[in-house]
Amino acid sequence: MIGKVRSDRFPPLFPALRSKQKGFTFLAVMFSIVLIGIIIGTAARQLATVAKREKEAELLFRGQAIRRGIELYYRTSRAGFSQYPRSLEELIKDPGSPGIRRYLRKLYADPITGGEWVLIRDGSGRVKGVRSASEEAPLKVARFPEELKSFEEKKKYSEWVFEYNPQQQVTPNTPPSKVPVPPATPSVPSSTPLHP
Repeated sequence: MIGKVRSDRFPPLFPALRSKQKGFTFLAVMFSIVLIGIIIGTAARQLATVAKREKEAELLFRGQAIRRGIELYYRTSRAGFSQYPRSLEELIKDPGSPGIRRYLRKLYADPITGGEWVLIRDGSGRVKGVRSASEEAPLKVARFPEELKSFEEKKKYSEWVFEYNPQQQVTPNTPPSKVPVPPATPSVPSSTPLHP
């Protein structure tokens, strides 16, 4: 057999060194696996935190949009008095309006639970606000906008209540709501001039 050399004919020159190299390689592979596991675990936690922050931002956006829709609905008087909607669906299409009037572009789901909102009702059963059904602890506990200062130091998302209360006093430093009230009927141009 030319070209093939059997390894058992020639013993290794340094047998102790060869066995130490096998042990070192094993330790290096094990250390690498542990290190990769730690990196993957850290990345997964970071991704989960980023996703939770995005859901919180979406909760704030959707809750404020619904609250503003309820405010618009309330401020649009019907037969001389203001009232809250009977359901959130009335914010999409006001049944008391002759035309299509929308106070909210679409009905939003609770972004934290993915389900329906918990409705906050007044004494007559009409909807004056919403809150999340989630009992999770929020990441954000400070640095809210002025209109959401009541959310600071809350322990659960379910404590973040988006409610319109017309009796709330507006302080001099708090600007009034910047949501315009839609006209009750379409405006028709007058044929008589306003100024002679």
